[in-house]
Amino acid sequence: MSLLEITNWRPSPRFLLEHLKVPRRKPIKLEGFPRGLDGARVDIWLGEALEDAIVDLVGVSLAKRMRTLQIGGANVLDSGEAASRFQQAYGTAAMATAQRARRLVRRDLFQLFHLAVVKRILLELDRQITAWSEGEEDPFSTVVGIDALSRAERMHQFRRCRSRLRYLAARDVLAILHSLDRVARKRRKSILALSWPVAEELLFNPLLQLGELGCEENFLELYPLVLLDADRLREMERAVLEPLREWLPSHCVDLPPPLDATALKSLPLRRDMGELAGYAQVEACLRRVLLEEEFRGGRLCWLDKPVNLVRLLGGDRKGKGVGPWRHSRWPAFQQALFEEVERNLDQEALLEPLLASIRLRKIYPNLGRRGSPSLILDYLLGRRSRQELAVALEKLEEIPNLAAYQALLSDARKELRQASPSRRRRWLLQALEGYAELRRDLKLAWEAYHAMNDFRLLEAEEEIRLSRTNGLLQDFTPGAVAEGRSGAHVIVKADLRGSTRLIADMERVGINPATYFTQNLFEPLNTLIKVFSAEKVFLEGDAAILMIADKDDGDGLLVARACGLAQELITLVAGRNRENRVQGLPELELGVGVAFEEKAPTYLFDEGRRITISPAIHRADRLSSSDLPPACVKLLPGGESVEWGVAEVLVRETANPVSERAQLRRYNVNGIELDEAAFTRLRQEMALKVVEGGSAFGIEGERYHLGRFPDDLGKSRWLVVREAPVWSWDGREPMATDWGKGARFYEVVASPELARKIRHLLAGKR
Repeated sequence: MSLLEITNWRPSPRFLLEHLKVPRRKPIKLEGFPRGLDGARVDIWLGEALEDAIVDLVGVSLAKRMRTLQIGGANVLDSGEAASRFQQAYGTAAMATAQRARRLVRRDLFQLFHLAVVKRILLELDRQITAWSEGEEDPFSTVVGIDALSRAERMHQFRRCRSRLRYLAARDVLAILHSLDRVARKRRKSILALSWPVAEELLFNPLLQLGELGCEENFLELYPLVLLDADRLREMERAVLEPLREWLPSHCVDLPPPLDATALKSLPLRRDMGELAGYAQVEACLRRVLLEEEFRGGRLCWLDKPVNLVRLLGGDRKGKGVGPWRHSRWPAFQQALFEEVERNLDQEALLEPLLASIRLRKIYPNLGRRGSPSLILDYLLGRRSRQELAVALEKLEEIPNLAAYQALLSDARKELRQASPSRRRRWLLQALEGYAELRRDLKLAWEAYHAMNDFRLLEAEEEIRLSRTNGLLQDFTPGAVAEGRSGAHVIVKADLRGSTRLIADMERVGINPATYFTQNLFEPLNTLIKVFSAEKVFLEGDAAILMIADKDDGDGLLVARACGLAQELITLVAGRNRENRVQGLPELELGVGVAFEEKAPTYLFDEGRRITISPAIHRADRLSSSDLPPACVKLLPGGESVEWGVAEVLVRETANPVSERAQLRRYNVNGIELDEAAFTRLRQEMALKVVEGGSAFGIEGERYHLGRFPDDLGKSRWLVVREAPVWSWDGREPMATDWGKGARFYEVVASPELARKIRHLLAGKR
C-alpha cells in the first residue's frame, strides 16, 4: 500500500487543476499559403539584405566560438558590425512584415516569416560548418596558444568539436535574435494584437539549437544525461506519470507501443532530412515515449509547464498560500507523492543515474569539459573502477593532468554516496524539472520542425524569379510588391489557314509577304492586344495564342473581352480577304477558340523566355480547328455556301449506332467557338437576353444570347452567342442529337448580318 493510499486526503482533479496553469500557445497554421514550385512546400525569399546579414552574423559567431574552443578562427567581419547589420536588416523586415500581415489580416504571414528566419540561421550554420569540414573553405587562422598546431591537427579538433561548435554558435546567434524580438514585442503587439505569433519557447527551443541529439556534452548542459537514451526516457515517463494518473489526461498517461529498430527504420523520411536532421531524431524519440495524439495533435496540459511538476512535488517554487497549498494536509500529501515517484524511479534503476547526471552537469565545466560524459557517469555510478576509468581516459589523449582530473571525479563520487537526504531530494527535483523540460522541448521541437518542413527557403536566382512570376513566392523583402498573380484566365487561339498558298502567290506577283503580314496582321494585332488587355503566349506565322488574365478580385470581364478580341480578329481577316479578292490573291480562313480556366496558369523559363502552361491552351487549340469531312459540310444548314460559323458533328461511317464509336468533328471557318466553361463564366459576367432560334429564325433547338460590355477604352460592344446542338451524321443525312437535349456547343456570332438581325429582333424590329 502506497503512502498516497495511507493519507486520508487527496485533492480532486478539478480542485488541483484550477491551480496548475496550462500554457497557452497560438497554433502554427501555414495551410493558407500556396504550394511552391515543388508542389509540396511554400516558397520563401527573405530578401538580399537579411540573407547577407545572416551569413555574416553566422560566420562571425562560428569564428568566435572556434577561438573559444582553441581550434582556429576565420578572418571575418567585426562581430559588432555584423550584429549591427543583422539588427538593421531584421528589424526593418520584421516591422514591414508585421504591417503587411495587419493590412492583409493574416497573422500567419508573420508566423511564416519568424520561422523562416530561424530556419535560415540553422541552415546557414550547417552550410558553413559542412563547407569547412569538407575543405571547401579554410576556417583556420593563428590563435594565441596553438601556433604550433598543424592544419591537420586543427582539422581533427574541428571535426571532434563540430557538434559543440554548432550548438554554441546557434545559441549565440539565436540569443541576438531573441533579444531583438523581446525589445520589439510591444510594438509587435500594437500591430498584430499579439506579442508572440509563434510561441517564444518554440522559436528559441534549446533542442533546435542542439540540432542532432547525439552530442553528450551539449545534452548534459540542458537535461539529465541519462535521458539521452529514448528507452530510459520512456521508463522515466512511466515512473513519474503513473502516480499522477488521476490528474492527467489519458493521452499523457498511456505509453505508445514499443518500437524496435526495424519499426524505427520504417518511419516516413522527412522531406527536410537533408536540411534539418534533428527532425527525424526528435520524431523517433517522441514515437517511443509519447502517444502520437499528444505531439501531433498539439495537445497541451499542465505538465507542459515544468514549474507545475516542481510545485506539485514540493520543490522550491511552492504555491503562495493559494489553492490546495492552503490545505492543512497538503504537505503530507505532497511528501507521499514525491516518495512514490522516487520509489518508482528506483525500481526502474533510474534514481541514481538521475542524481549522478545532475552532479555531472555541475562538475563537468571544472573538468575542462574533457572526457566522455557517459564514461564519467558510469564511474560516478560505480560501474567502472578508478583503474578502468584511467585506461579509458588515456585513450582519449585530451586530458593534460590525469591525476588532478581523477581526484575531482573521486570527490564527486564520494559526494554522491554520502549526500544527505535533503541534498538528494533537491538534486532529484532538479532532475524531475529537467525531465519535464525535455518532454516539453521535444514536443515544441517537433512542432517547429514540422512547420519548417512545410516551406523551403529559395537561394537560386532562377528559382526565385520563376516562383515570383508564378505568384507563388512569399517575398519578405521590405517594400517588395507582390507580383500580380493571374488567377482565372482565358486563352484565345487563332488558327490562320491558307497562309502558305497566299505567300506563294504573293511571291509570284512580287509582293513582300513579310511586309504584308507585318502591316496588315501583326501590327493591328498588337493594337487589339492593348485594347483588350491581353498578352501574347505564342505567336508564329499562321497561329496566335493570346491570354487575358484576371489579376484583381476575380470579377473582371475576362470571357467578354476575349470574345470581343476574337470578333475583332475575324473582322481583321475579313478586311484582308476583301483586299485579296481585289488583287486576285487567295483568301485566308480563321478559326478562333476561346477556353476559360478558373485556376492560374503555370510559368516556366527557357533561356530567359517565359513559357505559359495551361490546360486551356489545348482546349482552345481544339476549338479553333476545322476537320469536318467535306461530304458532311454540304449537308449542314447553308450547305456549301457556309462561309461564317461553327458546327460540331458526331461522325459515324455507318447507320448502325453501335457498330463503331462516333468521332466528334468540328467545322470552324471564320468562326469563334467557346468551351462550356467559358460560356458559363460569360453568363456570370454579363446579363444576357435569350432568343429561341425556332420561334423566329434559325433552327429548332438553337437559342441566342445577347448582351453588351465595355472594352478597356470604354467603348460599348454587342455580343451574340449561339447555343446549338451537336449534329450527328451516319453517312446519309445530318440531324441534331436529341434536338437540344443532348450535347451543346457555343459560338460567338461573327457574321455581322446575323448579329444585327438578332439585335433588331430583341428591340422589336423585324
